[in-house]
Amino acid sequence: MYGGVAGEERRLSPLCRFMPLMSKKRQPFIIDNDLGPAIKEYLPADSRTTVECGMRPNTPDYPFLLDLCQREEAMFVTADTEFPAHVKRYQREHNDCCWGLLLLPSEELKQIDVLKRLRDGKIKLKHPKDDDFKFDYARHENLFINLRADPPEVRELCACKWDEED
Repeated sequence: MYGGVAGEERRLSPLCRFMPLMSKKRQPFIIDNDLGPAIKEYLPADSRTTVECGMRPNTPDYPFLLDLCQREEAMFVTADTEFPAHVKRYQREHNDCCWGLLLLPSEELKQIDVLKRLRDGKIKLKHPKDDDFKFDYARHENLFINLRADPPEVRELCACKWDEED
């Protein structure tokens, strides 16, 4: 048994099982409701859509989705190219860092393909400051993982004053 109720096995997503950069511990991801349900299989098992988190399907993106991610301390997964700007504006207005952003390609088949290649180790992500990249670091360090870029890139979403002291 892996946690939970006796006789019930916890399902680990393929991304968690095979990808060394994804740890098996809780990795909160909130998935944009505009994305297809098939990508959920390639994210950690506890990933939830915005609707599963209690939001209505047509809730305006800004600021409500980012408020939700802040409450849940979750990285937001979307294909909306406006979201990096939303995150930066939110951080300025709230004087607070968010929990990272994962930007996927616009088409569902490409989303699944890039997540499969990431899971299989065919895509290597590089931390902007270190060589060692893990999604938990990305979440805690508020990183922007752009899987639309070719090659995929990782950069900081925050230019906070307290971040410059490190």
